[in-house]
Amino acid sequence: MIDFKALSAYAAAFTQSENDLLRRMEQRASDLYIPIMQPSAMAFLQQLIQWTGARQILELGTAIGYSSIRMAIAAGQDAQIITVERDEKMICEARQNIEALHLQNAIQIVEGDATMHLPEIEKAAPYDLILIDAAKAQYEHLFMKCAAMVGKGGMIVTDNVFFHGLVCNIDAVKKKQLNRLVKKIDDYNHFLFKQKKFDTIFLTIGDGMAVSTKNSDGEECCLEKK
Repeated sequence: MIDFKALSAYAAAFTQSENDLLRRMEQRASDLYIPIMQPSAMAFLQQLIQWTGARQILELGTAIGYSSIRMAIAAGQDAQIITVERDEKMICEARQNIEALHLQNAIQIVEGDATMHLPEIEKAAPYDLILIDAAKAQYEHLFMKCAAMVGKGGMIVTDNVFFHGLVCNIDAVKKKQLNRLVKKIDDYNHFLFKQKKFDTIFLTIGDGMAVSTKNSDGEECCLEKK
């Protein structure tokens, strides 16, 4: 059987960040276990932004600003990225990284809990693309919040939907807390599949990625398929 982690590492070897700061951020994240997107997933997301011409982007889960920076680079001039983070230390480091690359006009950090009501992000809607990369146990709740903030053809991208491949063998996860989390992610994947207003594909990139494209307008954004 092919090892999922080994395959991800193989794919990552063919990607390269745009500058030294991003490469240092990757190393720091690896050393300190800071959650950032895997290189192959990030490279695909950049391509997706370029293919679709996404300019108005929302990110839930800033961490040290890695994804925000790379999305801003991919989106180019006139892009507006709003990113949400609640950890003050992460916010401080993200701001430093964003300013070091002179991207503070393109990237706005909103301080707060992505699961809560945040007027700043709602006022900036609709978004071309929303990246969900925070509070994995709250993925379904976050998707419900985001569904109304993308227009027809807009996308919601969710990272870590395979969670190190554990969703394929949940019963083998013996730690109770981890088992509950993996079950929640598996439930979320099934939830995505049932959405009438979104067409979702699951990609074996990085730690697993779901790309959900809104296919029609309407008040009820999260109805189950029959």
